[in-house]
Amino acid sequence: MLTLRTLGDAQTRLLYAHQMRRDFPPSELKSLSSILVMRERGEYDVLGAFEDGVMVGYALVYRPAQGRIHLLDYFAVEPSVRGRGKGTALLHLLLEHYRASADAVMIECERPKAAPDEAAARKRIRFYTQAGAQLTPVRLWLFEVEYSILVLPCGEEMPRGDWAGQMLGLYRQMLNPQEYARNVRLIRA
Repeated sequence: MLTLRTLGDAQTRLLYAHQMRRDFPPSELKSLSSILVMRERGEYDVLGAFEDGVMVGYALVYRPAQGRIHLLDYFAVEPSVRGRGKGTALLHLLLEHYRASADAVMIECERPKAAPDEAAARKRIRFYTQAGAQLTPVRLWLFEVEYSILVLPCGEEMPRGDWAGQMLGLYRQMLNPQEYARNVRLIRA
């Protein structure tokens, strides 16, 4: 059975050094120090999914001080267990975990037409939509990467919202003004 646990600083450092560096390109990784600072402020969760005492996946979630929309910042399953339903199970655990504090979780997925591996980007979006996420028309340029934005409801119904405004608001809260100005742009279709 899959269980969700909050990781401490030492575990977070190991996760970042090994799994996150393996699973994400450098252009998509925040610094470890920024993750630890947000975690210390109580607005960022580093969660591990464990099965029989072994971590099989992880999720890093930004929880703004205000608002009921969270951001799934990083999400991955160990390569050795991919394709076995662990990712879907982890998403369901996350939704249950945040049901009381969030109406929805926003997800950034590299836009297929802008991705180095278009097929992998399409597969990633398909994974989230099959789990119940809705692809929004919002596209953002974040830290030199173009993303499509999805929304996954934590409850039975999809909340309504200005998803572009929500995403921009999350990043305004997460980053200092200079970082935001340099690295966050809404792409108008």
